Amino acid sequence: MKGILSILSGLILLLCVASATAKNQAQTQVQPAQQTPKGDVSQKRKMSNSAFPVQISKMGNALKIQSDHNQILPVYTQSGAFYMVMRLNKGTNWLSGLPRGRYFINNRIVSIGL
Repeated sequence: MKGILSILSGLILLLCVASATAKNQAQTQVQPAQQTPKGDVSQKRKMSNSAFPVQISKMGNALKIQSDHNQILPVYTQSGAFYMVMRLNKGTNWLSGLPRGRYFINNRIVSIGL
């Protein structure tokens, strides 16, 4: 029963994040993000990030994402458009299959296949 409630709450949160992002994109024009010296996204951007810290490392064209908590991690394209949301489990998570390009993940720039 706990597992079903956990999955349902994750799906509801996922729908809320996607709905809010779509609503924000429909109401405002997204300007391209600017990179600061540390690779952080400008604070003027309205991008969501994870609720808890994550460690992201690149292994070839896949990303290894380590999290101490179950959480949701949104992924944005280089232009700042919402691309997808990834549900992270506690521990090691892998993200592969992203097309070549640059992405903002947790307010950091990550390059895939470049």
